[in-house]
Amino acid sequence: MNINEHIAKRILALRKEKSFTAEKLAWTAELSKSCVSYAEKGIKDTKISTINAICNALDITLAEFFKIFDYKID
Repeated sequence: MNINEHIAKRILALRKEKSFTAEKLAWTAELSKSCVSYAEKGIKDTKISTINAICNALDITLAEFFKIFDYKID
């Protein structure tokens, strides 16, 4: 699984955890619904600014968003 797929799964899981629809998340994050949809499907690379907007809408920090990712960088 590539990083886009991991990010997509994380966004979808957090949205569902907060009981947001994709439309509500898009509206709250001031993003288009298609932008949220692409991010949740991992279709395109998701910009950090998009992830930050989603995090703000879900009332979490970027650090909280990325804390589940455990990558070892050599």
